[in-house]
Amino acid sequence: MTAGNAAIDLAERRVEQECAAGVARIQAAIRGQLEAVEVTASPFCDCGERIPDARRQAMPKATRCFDCETFIERQNRKRA
Repeated sequence: MTAGNAAIDLAERRVEQECAAGVARIQAAIRGQLEAVEVTASPFCDCGERIPDARRQAMPKATRCFDCETFIERQNRKRA
């Protein structure tokens, strides 16, 4: 291998490493944003009622009020 080829190979490896590092940083940023969105779910249930703050603190990812969640769980148990 000539010195010119070795320099090109080294430069290509560095570019690949920098690209991989950049992709990893972007992926980490996206994951962080997705987690933030999940934690700040809507404070309202599908039925239109506000999900109580106590429920949201106990279950940050809750998307239904207690009554709706209980109803859904009972329906799922009947089907099983």
